[in-house]
Amino acid sequence: MTWLYVLCKTIYFPGTFLKGFWEHLCCRLLHVPIYAADAYITRNRLCGHVSMQPAPTAGKSFLVCFLPMLANFLIGFPAFAAGVLTLGFMGVDVIDPLTGKFCPLFIVYVLLYLFGASCLCSLFPYTEDALHLWRMHYGSNAHAKPAAKALAFLPACLMTAGAYLEKYSVTFLLSVAFLVYWILT
Repeated sequence: MTWLYVLCKTIYFPGTFLKGFWEHLCCRLLHVPIYAADAYITRNRLCGHVSMQPAPTAGKSFLVCFLPMLANFLIGFPAFAAGVLTLGFMGVDVIDPLTGKFCPLFIVYVLLYLFGASCLCSLFPYTEDALHLWRMHYGSNAHAKPAAKALAFLPACLMTAGAYLEKYSVTFLLSVAFLVYWILT
């Protein structure tokens, strides 16, 4: 399954690269030690992620998982929405129905969709980082305060579930299926 994951991450390289960059930046800002950050796009299961030591506190663990996700979302969602709205709902097509000629904006909207999808398909943390976040907040040796546990519960569930969806390339396959659907309809 790793080959499919790496293939999907390589195809959607802008979002993959940005996700690795945001993780690297967050680790540096939060002083979380990094093993290696020589390449964000690799041929292994760390493609799009930084090899880091587990964050020492529950708060840092949450921030290392959440902030890169937030940054990729804020960059990717506007581009994705522009592509979806124009291709899916406004019906921009390869051939302009009024003139009968090629519509160059169609290519622009497809590229916007693909860039946005690449960022959104690289939202979630590495699976082991998400599981570490879960252990830090809700494990048997968790030291998080009850208020922190309550505030982090929904985002931690989302990040953990999303990490597994991304690990098995479900997010990539859905984005391609939606693009094909919108182009064909």
